[in-house]
Amino acid sequence: MGADKRGNVLLKGVPGCATWQFTMTNHRHGLLSCFTTGHDPVLTASGSFDLQDASAFSASKLQGKYVFGFAGSGVNGAAGLAGQWNMNGNGNITAGGFDLNDGGAVVLDSPLSGTYSMTAGGSGRGTATLNGVYNSSINFAFYIVSATDIKFVETDLQPTLSGEVLRQAPSPFSAATLHGGYATILGGSDSGGFPLGAGAVFTADGAGNLSGTMDQNDDGFISSCTFANTAYTFTSGGRFAATVGSGCPSSFQLAMYPAANGSVQLVNVDGNSVVSGSANRQTGAPFGPGSVSGNYALNFTGTNLSTGLEEDITGSLTADGAGGLSGTLDINNAGSLFQAVGLSSSTYSTGADGRGSFSLGSAAANFNLQSYQVDANTVLFLDIDQGRVLTGIAQK
Repeated sequence: MGADKRGNVLLKGVPGCATWQFTMTNHRHGLLSCFTTGHDPVLTASGSFDLQDASAFSASKLQGKYVFGFAGSGVNGAAGLAGQWNMNGNGNITAGGFDLNDGGAVVLDSPLSGTYSMTAGGSGRGTATLNGVYNSSINFAFYIVSATDIKFVETDLQPTLSGEVLRQAPSPFSAATLHGGYATILGGSDSGGFPLGAGAVFTADGAGNLSGTMDQNDDGFISSCTFANTAYTFTSGGRFAATVGSGCPSSFQLAMYPAANGSVQLVNVDGNSVVSGSANRQTGAPFGPGSVSGNYALNFTGTNLSTGLEEDITGSLTADGAGGLSGTLDINNAGSLFQAVGLSSSTYSTGADGRGSFSLGSAAANFNLQSYQVDANTVLFLDIDQGRVLTGIAQK
C-alpha cells in the first residue's frame, strides 16, 4: 500500500479473481475492485471490506430485527430483493417479509422464514437458508462485520444474489420514521434488459410526502426530473412504499426498508425495470464546494456500453474544498487494466441540496458524474456519459 492508501492484494488459492486493487479510507474500511486479466470470460467485480468485531462471532449475538438488500442475477435476468426479518439468537429467522423483482417478475410483500448457523473455527462466517423466496429455499454464506452489519452471498447455482443485512430502524413505525434529506443511488436494468442507473436527492417531510430531483442513465440516454408531494405509505412491520421519478422516462415504485444507521434498503416492484440500492440520510446541509474537502477513496461499477461488459474502478481522490480535484484511478475495463492513472483538469461543484457534478479527466478516459452528497465523508455518483452506465461512491 502506498502513501495515498492505494494498494493491491493477491489472495492465493482463490479461483477466478485473485488479484484486487484497493483504496483504504481508514484502518477499518476500504473499497476494492478485481484486477485480474487473461481470463475468458472476462473477470471483474467491485466491493468493499471492513474490520470485523470478533465479539459478534456467535449465533447468540445475532438477534433482533434486521433489514436486507440483495442484488444480482435471478432466473429471468437482473434481480433485486429487499425485506426484513427477525433473528432469535438461536438459529431461527422468523417474522420475515420480502419484495422480489426478478427480470420484471415481481413478488410483493411476501412472508419468509429460515435458519442460520455459525461455521466452526471462529472466523465470523456462517450459513443461512431462506424459505419462501422463489417458492423454495435459497442458501447463503454470510460474514459478520458486527452484530448490526452482516455481508451475505448466495451459494446456489441460480439465482446468485449478494448484499447486506443491517439492524432495522427502531419501531413503532410511522410517517416520521422517514424525515429529512436523503441521497440515493439505484442500479440494474430497464425493461429491455439494458443497463440502467439512477441517482437522486430527496426530502421526506415526516408526514407522508417526498420531494426531490432524480437523474437517470438508461443505456446511455440521460434524463433528469423533479418530483414533489409524492406520497409514501408504511406498515407496522417497517415496510415503506412510494413511487418516485414521475416525469422521468422511468418512474420507480419502491419498496423501502429503513435501517438503524439511517440508510434505507430499496427495490423497485413495478415490473417495468429492475433497480435496487439504498438511500442514505443526509447530514451537514446546506452543502457547497467546501463540504467536499480532503482525501477520499472511490469506487465505480457498471457497464461500458462500447463492449457491453462490466467496468470497475477504484482510486484515490483529493478535493480542495473550492472545486478542484486531483487523484489516481485504477481501471478494469472488461479485462483491460489501467493502473495508477493520474487525474488532470478535474473539477466539481455541489449544490445546497447535495446534488452536484464531478468531471474527472485522465489519459485513459474522462468521466462526467452527477453527484449526491450524504455528508462530509460520503458522496454517491451516477455516470452521465452516453458510453457508460456506472454508479459509485467516494468515502473519506
